[in-house]
Amino acid sequence: MICDACKEQEATIEFTAVVGDEKKTMHLCPQCSKKESEKQAESPTPKVKPSPVASIKKVNVVIGQLTASEAQKDPCPGCGMTYEEFRKIGRLGCSQCYDAFGRSLRRLLKRIHGSDAHVGRGPRPLEDKARAPATAPEETSQDLEDLRQALDAAVDAEEYERAAELRDRIARQQERDVSET
Repeated sequence: MICDACKEQEATIEFTAVVGDEKKTMHLCPQCSKKESEKQAESPTPKVKPSPVASIKKVNVVIGQLTASEAQKDPCPGCGMTYEEFRKIGRLGCSQCYDAFGRSLRRLLKRIHGSDAHVGRGPRPLEDKARAPATAPEETSQDLEDLRQALDAAVDAEEYERAAELRDRIARQQERDVSET
């Protein structure tokens, strides 16, 4: 996104302010952000609601703190990627990047997701996978027509998991029938 002020550099700071019932958003590059905050600091406007630009000085303080810690100069020992390269590309180079940029990544995840801890579903534990049957036993007693009728009934009843199992069993039965002939 291009800076709203200079229209030349890439905007890295997005500032949104609600004035009255109107929402204003500005996209600024770091240089224009500093210039605008200096202008606002020099010319105070009494009895006027602060504009988005007036609050940029506060934003610059926060941005300055973030960029100082996030713009790590030390590259990853595994792949040589720097944190700035990661920010430009959006993808880490190797598994060691997680250790090399750990603090900054945690801060980034908290800012994006609100937390740096996973909350939600994860993979099944290994013991559950061991108990699950690897494959269904070979279908010898049911013929293909019975399976197709059961599949139609499962789809009509909106039992899609059961329908998928039946579809797979039909496919296996058809493969066996073809290989037997």
